[in-house]
Amino acid sequence: MNFITYKNLIDKYNRDIDSAIQEELRPYCYKHKITYLQYQILAVLFEDGALTIGDLSEKMSMDTGNMSAQCKRLEQKGYTLRLRKKFDERVVDVSLTRNGRLVITELNDILNKRYKNKWNDLSDEEKESLINSYETMKKLFENK
Repeated sequence: MNFITYKNLIDKYNRDIDSAIQEELRPYCYKHKITYLQYQILAVLFEDGALTIGDLSEKMSMDTGNMSAQCKRLEQKGYTLRLRKKFDERVVDVSLTRNGRLVITELNDILNKRYKNKWNDLSDEEKESLINSYETMKKLFENK
């Protein structure tokens, strides 16, 4: 298999996985008036804690302007809080509010209920193999 065929196959698998998760969460995102992208932002903040717009943009491979707009929308909905750093007002920290934590916990619980049994059916070796495969792919596509 040549590189382009491999890359296209990886892209397809990633889209398929992402689509399945989006479909599962669609009614719940709609209920909370957020997009799937906004769910992903909340998930990163839940996992990593407060981050600057720049750090959050980097983690999600997004432009800082787009990230800033998404975080502003999430703040308007009461799910995040944006605070400018006193030492440099260009730097903005983003954190989850109590409501943001409740929403992401609910959505993560839904995914956990849906996929937990399938995940638990995998052997430790299969789980490790999945992680190792993704780490190998990440190294392959790094620009370093």
